[in-house]
Amino acid sequence: MTLLDAFQAGRLDPAQFPHRAHVEVSFALAQRYSPEEAYARLVAGLRTLTIRAGRPDRFHETITRAWFELIRQVEDPEHHPELFDKRLLGRFYSPARLAAGRERFVEPDLAPLRLAKVAAQPAPTASAAGKGVSRRYHSASSAA
Repeated sequence: MTLLDAFQAGRLDPAQFPHRAHVEVSFALAQRYSPEEAYARLVAGLRTLTIRAGRPDRFHETITRAWFELIRQVEDPEHHPELFDKRLLGRFYSPARLAAGRERFVEPDLAPLRLAKVAAQPAPTASAAGKGVSRRYHSASSAA
């Protein structure tokens, strides 16, 4: 059974669902379903986890929605290591604004919910490949 299958079936141990698993499940849902259905399934699964953990009050609408919106923007989460940093929402929300969004989604107050684009990694040229040289291009844009 895959992580996504276990999540949707409500079979995950809440103690064994770290941030990386949240990212992986959110991404898999976003790839498989429409944004609305993916988010509904994510919320249902997270609510099940918080209830199983004895902490139904831990569900936070804005945190959940903001992470989902960021994750669904990418083609591959592994190309966006910032998604694996639990502090990422601090780029977009002040602590007070985020705290105000437990029950309902609130828009960010520091920056729009957008990740910096990752520049394509071009294949090495024949001459560079022959010399063992590779080029790596980095996005010059900031994560604002």
